[in-house]
Amino acid sequence: MTSIHGRQSLKGLSPVIAAATLILAVTGCQKPVPQAPDTRAADETAIRAAIDEQVKAIAAFDAAKLASFYADDAVVMTPDAPLIRGREDMQKSLEAMMKVKPEFAFTTAKVEVARSGDLAYNWGTGKMAVKDKKGKVTETTFKSPSVWKKQADGSWKMIVDAWIPDPPQKNK
Repeated sequence: MTSIHGRQSLKGLSPVIAAATLILAVTGCQKPVPQAPDTRAADETAIRAAIDEQVKAIAAFDAAKLASFYADDAVVMTPDAPLIRGREDMQKSLEAMMKVKPEFAFTTAKVEVARSGDLAYNWGTGKMAVKDKKGKVTETTFKSPSVWKKQADGSWKMIVDAWIPDPPQKNK
């Protein structure tokens, strides 16, 4: 009886063993999914070029061109102001800023693109000078971090942008 009992136990396991063998054979023969090409260097170059174009748009007082670098659902944080949401509101805000004809400079310190190739950030420092109606110049230095997202067409648009003013210089 022991030998019959042992055979019945093995007989009941044979479909399980066959299924496990089939699963191992199929999964073992699959080729690994190829990793997407690493486009980080080209993406960084594209973002740096976009930042340079933004600075040129400010120098030309072109609010529409400058706003074109923001995604439709972008969020922009500026000092002492409510959040700016979306490209349309960003353009209105920029048009108001351009009326005072600011002098603007920006230096990009770092651009980092995610390995996935869909998100990136940059940060840098800048300076903006504005003349009031009496001709007095007010200069502000600032830091600015931004988050970029690759769009369906392969372009990069900012989705989050912030301007953080430096503290006022103390007189020595």
